[in-house]
Amino acid sequence: MKYWEVKMKADKVGELLLYGPISDMQFWGDEVTPKQIDAELKALGELDTLNVRINSPGGSVFAGNAIFAILKRNETPNKCAYIDGLAASISSVIPFACNKVIAAGNAMVMIHKPYAAVMGTAELMRQRADLLDKMEETFIDVYEGKSGLDRDKIKEMLAAETWMTAQEALDFGFVDEIEQDMQIAASLDGDFLVLGEARVDLLKVSNEGLTKIKKVYREAIKTPEPVADKDQELSAQSKEFYRLRNKIYEKYEEEN
Repeated sequence: MKYWEVKMKADKVGELLLYGPISDMQFWGDEVTPKQIDAELKALGELDTLNVRINSPGGSVFAGNAIFAILKRNETPNKCAYIDGLAASISSVIPFACNKVIAAGNAMVMIHKPYAAVMGTAELMRQRADLLDKMEETFIDVYEGKSGLDRDKIKEMLAAETWMTAQEALDFGFVDEIEQDMQIAASLDGDFLVLGEARVDLLKVSNEGLTKIKKVYREAIKTPEPVADKDQELSAQSKEFYRLRNKIYEKYEEEN
């Protein structure tokens, strides 16, 4: 399934849909790549307005920075980014290439330090660590330019893996407006939170991030008790498991 698209919505009004992981190349067909975005934006020709809609868990830092640069160079006078669901990791940088950023009422923004898996010699690992530090500085430059927060504050937020609700993103200056009427559908698939086409592995989320996610998507996080097939009764143990799990979430809601 293709989760990115560039199309003409109206006369001289283009739309770029970034609904999927950010990658340098396609592997499964849903990745958003800079080369494709650049080619299809150029094919639209001259525009008055470009709307960029984002719902992405992030991905390749280099690819994300390239998409940011492509959008920044684009000469369309009115560029507006819409965070429809999730702008996490490198996909949280991309909206700031636009003149305005609008978040859906239940959207979330996540920023963190860049990371990479490394195998090799000590020298190679030190080189990779230096590269990650430089990547972090590029993140800070973009976030500082948009939000006006000082660099030390942004560094703290990156180190903590900061998850922001739409209101918090507005308060910190990461978005300009909240579109309350816009609410992305959310559901739970095993250990993954599904936001439209974006999937968040809850096992990899920090405790603070998980708390924020539960507040914003508490109805999706709940696990409905399964209904037994008419020819097969649920075991008492299974029923008790779902009863206790939902009781835990109900207790959480009372305290938060």
